[in-house]
Amino acid sequence: VLRFFPANKDSVEGEVFYPINACISPVATLDGSSLITVEALKTEENLHETQRAMVESHGSQCGFCTPGFVMSLTGLVEKKLCKNEKRISEQEAKNAMTGNLCRCTGYDAIIDSAKNIDLTKCESIKARYYNEDQEHDLLNISSTPVFIESDHYTFSAPTSLHTALECLTKHPNTTIIASSTDLGVVRNKRRTKLNHLLSLHLIEDLYEVNEENNIVTLGARVSISEFRHFLKKRLPDLAEYLDIFASPQIKNIATVIGNIANASPIGDTTPALLALNATIHMISKDGERSIALEDYFIDYKKTALHPEEIITAVSFNLPGKDFFKSFKNSNRKDLDISTVNLCMFISKDEKTYRIAAGGIAAIPLRLKKTEEFLQKNDLNSKTVHQAIDILHSEFSPLSDVRASSAYRHMLIENYFKRCISQFMEGR
Repeated sequence: VLRFFPANKDSVEGEVFYPINACISPVATLDGSSLITVEALKTEENLHETQRAMVESHGSQCGFCTPGFVMSLTGLVEKKLCKNEKRISEQEAKNAMTGNLCRCTGYDAIIDSAKNIDLTKCESIKARYYNEDQEHDLLNISSTPVFIESDHYTFSAPTSLHTALECLTKHPNTTIIASSTDLGVVRNKRRTKLNHLLSLHLIEDLYEVNEENNIVTLGARVSISEFRHFLKKRLPDLAEYLDIFASPQIKNIATVIGNIANASPIGDTTPALLALNATIHMISKDGERSIALEDYFIDYKKTALHPEEIITAVSFNLPGKDFFKSFKNSNRKDLDISTVNLCMFISKDEKTYRIAAGGIAAIPLRLKKTEEFLQKNDLNSKTVHQAIDILHSEFSPLSDVRASSAYRHMLIENYFKRCISQFMEGR
């Protein structure tokens, strides 16, 4: 599916339509969007250029996966046309199709299809389907709340935080969803019933991401793709780290706040935000409150969020000339959750160290004893070795299907050494 978001249509490099995973997108959360499926690509006379390239390069065998590849490639074409670029490189094709799997072709023919797309012959999906009348209709739809109720199910999509809080009061067991990229999988794979849902997708204020006085604030509906684009020049290391966060189709709708709220000990964004000393902002009918992100995680999947509260934003200071690095290890480079991840901040004057890691405890962890030791001692080879001993004493990871406890210790130590080495080389 190529999806149009009226609330944030200009935030990611000028794109209007971009690919998402239809299989984990509840239909009700698509209210207020314009959807294009593979059936809409061809005209009465001709296939779309992406379809033609797949046919002529023999990119399809059984055909089960073909529509997904075509739609991912069409999303890439839209991006290239927005930038007025003339060709698709092999690496761009691979990046765009990271979330697509094929068991037949071996991928070479599909990648050849992408490289053989003639962008000069491509008509933009935006140019064909999107116009001012449609935008007017969609903005009207987006300003209308949605409420669906049956004997055993409710779905609410309010257009304001005030109404959202009223919904929480009425149904205290409600599950709040931003884009449901995690809950969609839980529902599909584990057959978990989600009886009361509150979607934030029609609350326009939650789509904002901005920088003021060096403080970045992003709302609860800011996607990973939007966050990455925003950081590309402001904090390139974190932007590159997000490149291996899931697939483009998931990043286009998965939100930063959703990744935090999920409270997974191996979530990708949380260690980075912990190292950046982020603050999380919440609201309830009694007012607003903010806490340090490190205080948000209490135990495995247990957080400081009260049942009547909604997370509205997260904020942090940009490092500027301070040192910041982030690392992730997973069994596959792309489209896999972390085995471990480690992110580190060091102030230029070496008076502040923040080290955060995931995959080593029941919650994302700040390694505070190591931080305190480094802050009290000059940085040299001796103190680094001492710090490593302290580092290992701060966590006792489990062994599971992803990695053994010993391997996780080794990875964290190696990432720590790399961070310190790179900082010492650059100071």
